[in-house]
Amino acid sequence: MSRASAAKKARRKRRRDARNEAWLPGDVHADVVGVARIADEIVPRGWEFDRAYSTDAFVTWYFEPSGTEVADESVEAVTRIWVTDPLAPHVILVGSGENADDLVFTVDELFARLPEIEAYRPGDALPAAV
Repeated sequence: MSRASAAKKARRKRRRDARNEAWLPGDVHADVVGVARIADEIVPRGWEFDRAYSTDAFVTWYFEPSGTEVADESVEAVTRIWVTDPLAPHVILVGSGENADDLVFTVDELFARLPEIEAYRPGDALPAAV
């Protein structure tokens, strides 16, 4: 490959990379990157993306190992993380009723507290929120 064609190929790659990062508006791109950061941390730990409850407004994952049988549909059967703002993820603990408050963390606090959140079972002391 000649120098000229190698330089042309490198310029094309730089333009393509810049275009791929900029095809979304800045705030949407930041949200996608923020959600991806959370997903990259929790999915390898066993959290599963919940297609049924995720919408255009928020995404949610659930932790299957926390699952329990519940007779009342207003009680959460698994621990969930849901996100509308990637900087402030929410946690709903297994066994929480519909009137229970979500726990809200920063991303770094969520990552630091994941073992405690994953270990929670109904009847345990509640993890403190931010």
